[in-house]
Amino acid sequence: MKNLPWQPSCVFRTLVFISLLIFIGLGGPKAVLAQGREYVDVKAPLAQKYVIAVPNLQGPGEAGPEFGTALAAQANRDLKVSGHFTVLDPAAFDASPIGTAPSTARLSALAALGSNLVIAGAWQHEGQQLLLDLRLLEPGSGKMLLGKRYRGGKNDGPRMMSQFVNEIVLYLTGERGLPQGRLAFVSGSTDKKEIYLMDLGGQAKQLTRLGTLTLTPAWARDGSEIFFCSYRGGFPALYAVNPGSGSIRKLASHGTLNVTPAAGPGGLLAATLNQDKDQEIYLLDRQGNIRQRLTNSPGIDVSPTFSPDGSQIAFVSNRAGSPQIFIMSSSGGQARRLTMSGSYNVSPSWSPKGDLIAYAGRARGGFQIFVISPQGGSPRQITQEGSNESPTFSPDGAFIACSSTRDGKPAIYVVNVKTGAATRVTNLPGAQTQPAWAPN
Repeated sequence: MKNLPWQPSCVFRTLVFISLLIFIGLGGPKAVLAQGREYVDVKAPLAQKYVIAVPNLQGPGEAGPEFGTALAAQANRDLKVSGHFTVLDPAAFDASPIGTAPSTARLSALAALGSNLVIAGAWQHEGQQLLLDLRLLEPGSGKMLLGKRYRGGKNDGPRMMSQFVNEIVLYLTGERGLPQGRLAFVSGSTDKKEIYLMDLGGQAKQLTRLGTLTLTPAWARDGSEIFFCSYRGGFPALYAVNPGSGSIRKLASHGTLNVTPAAGPGGLLAATLNQDKDQEIYLLDRQGNIRQRLTNSPGIDVSPTFSPDGSQIAFVSNRAGSPQIFIMSSSGGQARRLTMSGSYNVSPSWSPKGDLIAYAGRARGGFQIFVISPQGGSPRQITQEGSNESPTFSPDGAFIACSSTRDGKPAIYVVNVKTGAATRVTNLPGAQTQPAWAPN
């Protein structure tokens, strides 16, 4: 078999290889895949992460210690995901409740461990309501930097803790910085992969059970469906799954290659098909029917992503000799090359703000995530550790989720676009790849 003119990263390597096997009739698919900081100006640019401790929240008398522990654990998860904090392990200090007026001795002990911030708090129930009194303290001086009281339903504790963490990030940085929402992603072994779904800070659940390669999830703009590619029928075709019910429907197929779906406005999709014996990007309706062929060049055009207003798409093409990111009108026409540096750039994702396109570029033998203006210019590298692929923007554009090998096997991480701080959010068996962030 002839060498491919280029081999895209991760899913693209797999998809291209398998699609060529199918095309030349060689058989079925085999997947080839950071001493405390002094508070002089809390809103100064962050040179390093804040070190923070979260003792368990104090409840009424001895009632419900598990509840106060669970609330502290929620805060710890959110603080880690925000990317601005190094969170002290509760096993490394006295995490028993300190209430809203902690003693100097308890605060001094935390300061001695390197903590420059402490969340202190208390909870109580009033009938069917939950009351939380939460405070952000500087342990060295005992000064209260921020205080909030919340009232809600008995089950609203996690939500109120997340809201307070968001207020902390806003106080310290001037921006709300807690990533929120749902992520779809792929998890599984080499030849059997399924779509999973998780709320950030929560547990992941398996969404599909097709027993084959199931790849490249992409959310509909209204969040009602997740489009994906699967080899369920023997060749790659497009499907959609309802994230609530799990019901699956098949879209119309064209040729023996239907891959890398992307959802645009008005229910339109873009995807790569081999309708005319070449891998080109087409505009489809929600049922998979072809509306228009968008690209027309020899070679491989894959992985479209729509601009927020839907007027343009970015995609990957090897028409320049190596995989690069291009931009064109979503109504067709001439494509413009976007990436001019790096010899191997794939997986574009357009920010909901419209100001950046993220992509994975080869660097030091692996892949790193870069961002670039849609108008071009010099890209900025935002990941440094491991190999990082398949970026997807949060709905507010402040974070990117990607797959990363920085801890060994591929897992999903959330990365702060400004700081590059990354937090792992999946801990499942096997490899987790190809995240897709749900719209608001």
